[in-house]
Amino acid sequence: MRSRQANTNDIDFILSQESRDEYATFIIRWSRDEHRKNLANPDKQYFIIENELGQPSGYVILSGLKSPNRSIELTRIVITQPGLGYGKSILRILIKMIFEEYKAHRFWLDVFEHNQRARHVYQTCGFKEEGVLREAVRQGDKYSSLVIMSLLESEYFTENT
Repeated sequence: MRSRQANTNDIDFILSQESRDEYATFIIRWSRDEHRKNLANPDKQYFIIENELGQPSGYVILSGLKSPNRSIELTRIVITQPGLGYGKSILRILIKMIFEEYKAHRFWLDVFEHNQRARHVYQTCGFKEEGVLREAVRQGDKYSSLVIMSLLESEYFTENT
């Protein structure tokens, strides 16, 4: 697995993953224009994850790259074939990049409370649960809660020195 910076040519792939039925309760879908604007935003970074054959296997969106608080958000991580360990591998690479290259103080995310698989992966990679935004997102006629999780610079370097 490897990653590269995404560009506007990758939007069709990103939209195809967001529109998958099995991701409907885990991903808030964005429009083509939203992705186009975000790709041009210097505070955000998109990466395409590719397999050994160079085929797209997922994508990542980071936000807060210009944060004066050095707090970067994992806005989105999507893997085309979940359950094979690719997400955990990419997440570990991202964590290293966030703290060693971007010099972040805090790497954080929100995840739907009912997304147990993702929460387990994040915890396995060192993220700690900070709290719950109760019924923060409306999905159809129901509300879903978000769990806030983070990993601090001190925690990363304690585990990796």
